[in-house]
Amino acid sequence: MVLLLGGCFSFDDMLDGTWSGVLNDYYGNHNVVLVVNSNNTGWISFDNDPYNVDIVSRRANRSFVGEYGWYDSYWIERTIQAELINYGTLRIKIYDNFGDLISDGFLYK
Repeated sequence: MVLLLGGCFSFDDMLDGTWSGVLNDYYGNHNVVLVVNSNNTGWISFDNDPYNVDIVSRRANRSFVGEYGWYDSYWIERTIQAELINYGTLRIKIYDNFGDLISDGFLYK
């Protein structure tokens, strides 16, 4: 009985893993890779320029909110809102320091 149940249910969060795709913003198109780990960390890369991501809010198998940033004479921070559309599709929205939407698109497993 245990073997049958083990094959039907997964305790892994479907958000975890590597997601990739192309996102558009006012600077152009970017090849994006997002890695989400089970310990609420990860990284995001825009055209091979990576940033560490801290996941600050998470609903398993549904959505998360993460933050990343960098220093360029002052701290610049971005907020990622991600929602699982289906097993292989993640919709992400990225907001700037002021809460303005700067990118909206889909990443795929």
